[in-house]
Amino acid sequence: MRSGDQYLALSGDEPSAHPRSPFEKTYRGIVRGIYEGRYAPGQRLIAPDLMAEFQVGRGTIREVLNRLASGGIVSIIKNRGARVRTLSRAETLGILDIVELMLGLAARKAADAITDPDAAAQLQILEQVVQSHKSLTDFDAFLKAREAYYRYIVALSGNAELGRLFPGAQVQIMRLQLRTFNRVADSVQFDDYAKMTSAILSGNGDMAEQAVRRHVRETAAQVAALPDRAFS
Repeated sequence: MRSGDQYLALSGDEPSAHPRSPFEKTYRGIVRGIYEGRYAPGQRLIAPDLMAEFQVGRGTIREVLNRLASGGIVSIIKNRGARVRTLSRAETLGILDIVELMLGLAARKAADAITDPDAAAQLQILEQVVQSHKSLTDFDAFLKAREAYYRYIVALSGNAELGRLFPGAQVQIMRLQLRTFNRVADSVQFDDYAKMTSAILSGNGDMAEQAVRRHVRETAAQVAALPDRAFS
């Protein structure tokens, strides 16, 4: 799976083997571009450029941008066009509140369901891959490993709606927007991953949920302490 498809999978838009419509191809392409950093927070999305990139008409671009705007991924400003959304402090912390609740619920359900030895082993393997990137010398590889770890927790929960509703694109915009501030939104507290894995493997739903929610709250606390210039 390509790195940009990781958000699509987590959000429930699992890449399909079937031919895609021009709308679907363009929508997924822009989301993937945000995930991969080709479209940055605040960057203008110029219709003729998108038409050329995705080989679609202006009507399709307008439809896609409206869909992205309704999902909180882009902002459309009258007479100024569309831009990748930038987040205020309140919006950023609001997104993290949602992530805390949803990922915490996924961890609780995963702990309740972690009876298959193969599933337990796979969670441990994915955590070990995350831990192998402690040096952060290959940051993109760390991001991919971390997303795979989170995705697996959501998959273990058995609740497809959690994956579908997870605000993945908004989280990625937040991370890109704040990356120059010591990557505080990138969850590089490596001890947390061991604690989360241990809690899920214990089969104790309360413990698993609290471990994951504490992990997200630590990120939120660091984000809350950033200067005003970090936000829109």
